[in-house]
Amino acid sequence: MNPAISIVTPSFNMIEYLRLCHASVLDQGVSFEHIVMDGGSTDGTVDWLSKQKIEWVSERDHGMYNALNKAIEKSTGEIIGHLNCDEQYLPGVLQFAIDFFVEHPDVDFIAADFLVVDPSGEFVAYRKSFQPKWPYFFSNYLYTNTCTLFYRRKIFRECRFDESYRSIADVIFLYHVIKKGFKGEHVKKYFATFTYSGDNLSLNPISSVEKKKFLNTLPVWYRVARPIFFIFFFIERILSKSYIESSSLSYSIFRSADLTKRVTVTRQNPGYYVKFESSKSLK
Repeated sequence: MNPAISIVTPSFNMIEYLRLCHASVLDQGVSFEHIVMDGGSTDGTVDWLSKQKIEWVSERDHGMYNALNKAIEKSTGEIIGHLNCDEQYLPGVLQFAIDFFVEHPDVDFIAADFLVVDPSGEFVAYRKSFQPKWPYFFSNYLYTNTCTLFYRRKIFRECRFDESYRSIADVIFLYHVIKKGFKGEHVKKYFATFTYSGDNLSLNPISSVEKKKFLNTLPVWYRVARPIFFIFFFIERILSKSYIESSSLSYSIFRSADLTKRVTVTRQNPGYYVKFESSKSLK
């Protein structure tokens, strides 16, 4: 019997984060498969994977998106989520996703909100999203983070990650999903944590280069109207209350000191803005 949901994770020399990532999938209490597509790590990842109940392959690949495509091809669940090594699901998220798709048969993918944490799991910022709209992706950035996205399998029969890109193929993928008419829905709920380390791929200069490259493939009308979408993006953020949070915020995650239970973190007066600093070590 196929699992209700498949979680795919690309990996390369991130064993400490991968252990936390898997723990956050393992305690969800639903039928799942976690597929790790490793790029030939040399940091102990392969030895660790061999001792886990995880579907995995470790071999040389052509980058993260090649690994994702291979993991998705290997998956069997009717719902697919993409969780990177430096991300964790919050409690109950997989059951929520399964129930949502059952209750909304017309919805093909969902996106939600997430929390930014530092390598020790301490709160950095909250990130609230809103309805996915492709013109905003290229006038600003992909505000629907991949760790909050869940897709029906049928999407991957028509769309794949473009492996010619190293950094922004997730944006391009979602662009094509929407352009093909698949229906997405934003959920006002925190689904996951994303670890800001200062070394994240999204911060690499290659992201800007690739974004400019893809922009040149979009219609002329969009490139002319792009400054207008830039303004509309922020108006919609304000109207959707993306910059507003309660005076106290709590979340439960795993820390490397103990992978058997989550630790609850509470932050008073949580903020939205991220203060960019140099990379930090996992503690």
